[in-house]
Amino acid sequence: MSSSLAGVLAIAYGAIFALFGYPIFRIFLPIYGGIVGYILGVTVVAPDYPIAALFVAVILAILFASAAYLYWSVMIGIAGAILGYGLVTVVVGALWPSATYTPLLIGLVGALAGSFVFIYAKDAMVMVASALNGAMIVAWGFRTLLYPGSRILDSFTILAFVLVAITGLVVQLKFFGQQRKYSQKTIDEPAKDRK
Repeated sequence: MSSSLAGVLAIAYGAIFALFGYPIFRIFLPIYGGIVGYILGVTVVAPDYPIAALFVAVILAILFASAAYLYWSVMIGIAGAILGYGLVTVVVGALWPSATYTPLLIGLVGALAGSFVFIYAKDAMVMVASALNGAMIVAWGFRTLLYPGSRILDSFTILAFVLVAITGLVVQLKFFGQQRKYSQKTIDEPAKDRK
């Protein structure tokens, strides 16, 4: 596949996920579970045994895809922890570049906070995570189109990420902000009339 085609496909997929990630999250959940299971299976088995690696990868892909709906709360907690850790360590590393272990320790606090926030506000966090992930994919697509093979982050790529992330989040909050597909009903909601 050429880099131009890969870039266009990444931009299209990323834009859809950034703008409509909330309603399609359930569709992609088992797909992502399968991808994670496959990658884990290929990684665990030694490369000297390609048939065994493929077999284990397929089994794990099926298991992860099947369990994705059951354990998605755990997965969203992990996503929050990764995002919290990443944001905190990047900020601390930028403000205090000479620190060695401090960004790691503060990053762990950020991971706990991110996990808690994502689990507590699942619906909003699905929108945030899908807008950010979609924007990241769009930015990668633009970089692939404009600078094939480059690993340098340019200002256009950063600007594309920020604009798509903000647009995706605004659109999702406007159209899906009042929906509660992923969190359980709150205690304050009126109970159904009992007969």
